Amino acid sequence: MHIITGLLLAGLFGKSRQGEPGDHLPRFRTGPIRVAHALPGRIRFLVPSLKRAPEEHLSALSPLEKINGIGQVRTCPISGSILVEYQKDLLDPVLIFGAVARLLGLDAELEKTPQPALTRELRSVESSLNRAVFDKTLGTLDLRSATALALLIAGGMKVFRDGWASFPAGFTLLWWGLHALPKGD
Repeated sequence: MHIITGLLLAGLFGKSRQGEPGDHLPRFRTGPIRVAHALPGRIRFLVPSLKRAPEEHLSALSPLEKINGIGQVRTCPISGSILVEYQKDLLDPVLIFGAVARLLGLDAELEKTPQPALTRELRSVESSLNRAVFDKTLGTLDLRSATALALLIAGGMKVFRDGWASFPAGFTLLWWGLHALPKGD
């Protein structure tokens, strides 16, 4: 919501710009809406959720044609693209981006922090390992408590074996182990 509102306000109250049209458009390479290209008076959006979408989804854009300065709006459900022809003297492309995102209900999706595929996969691996540890220990330990226990044992053994000479390594392991213990609710 904040990104769209900011874009709309910037388009309405922004200073006159020099340079190419669409210079200030968000150029996402991924996400719910992308700008494929922007020329003076013409802008194409790619919206993956519109691919093979039913006609009622595409009809959400009909209010866009009623905006003064917009000439034609063409959608292609095969490619998920939206082509908007507008009068460059009357409208800023940023306003059109915001209007399209708002009409399609993509503003909430734009606000979400994207999660990289690597992060999703690592969380999936962690979840699987956690479940495996929990099952193998018959519910006694989970991955976090097993890690904390391993750090506590390693740190305790190092302190016991080396005494004060183990400082800081043994005490660091103990600290990590204590702080890795699951917090009670």
